[in-house]
Amino acid sequence: MQLPLPIHQIDEETFDNFYAENSEVLLESLKRNFTDVQQPFFYIWGGKSSGKSHLLKAVSNYFLLNQLTSSYIPLTKANYFSPLVLDNAELLNVICLDDIQAIAGNDEWELAIFNLFNQIREQQSLFNEQRKTLLLISADCPPHQLKINLPDLRSRLTWGEVYQLSDLTDEQKCYILQQNAHQKGIELPDEVAQFLLKKLGTDLQDLSYFLDKLDHASLQAQRKLTIPFVKETLFCKQGV
Repeated sequence: MQLPLPIHQIDEETFDNFYAENSEVLLESLKRNFTDVQQPFFYIWGGKSSGKSHLLKAVSNYFLLNQLTSSYIPLTKANYFSPLVLDNAELLNVICLDDIQAIAGNDEWELAIFNLFNQIREQQSLFNEQRKTLLLISADCPPHQLKINLPDLRSRLTWGEVYQLSDLTDEQKCYILQQNAHQKGIELPDEVAQFLLKKLGTDLQDLSYFLDKLDHASLQAQRKLTIPFVKETLFCKQGV
């Protein structure tokens, strides 16, 4: 069943726990438009675990926590709701469309996003218009590589500022993992963080999931996070 409902939620992703070293210029430009929208369109692309979703959620959360209207829509889950989710979206302070490549080739979604661009652009041209909407779109590739059927939508994706988020190094991912552990009140030594990346891969979402498991296990066992404890907790059934 498809639900034409906007998605409003406050997640753990904030600017405080966003790794900003690779995106300082983007953040500076974004934040200038939080209070006075001069540039309403941002297209942000990068590889997996580059921080795209975190950034869009952080923006959405910032607006919600400041009593402003916001909607974060993960387009990878577009099968669960319809393009009607964008109806009246131009009345929001910010709307974040995550992973637009997921709906590329879907005529209904493409038309809905095309119309949203036009509605927001119309706001900018109205004299003394009080409400201005900020639109953030993320993708896994630059605009010209998207398999968009609607040519006019493809051109609109470059109307605003386009930024690439660089892939994080393993060292940066270890740092992020350690910061996440610190927020949970646990210490993650360098050698344990490196061990996790080596054994579990470098996808930050997966690593965060396993860090939660280790957090619960360490609290229950009243033990620190060491390599032997991690092996015992996560890999004992695999015989590692």
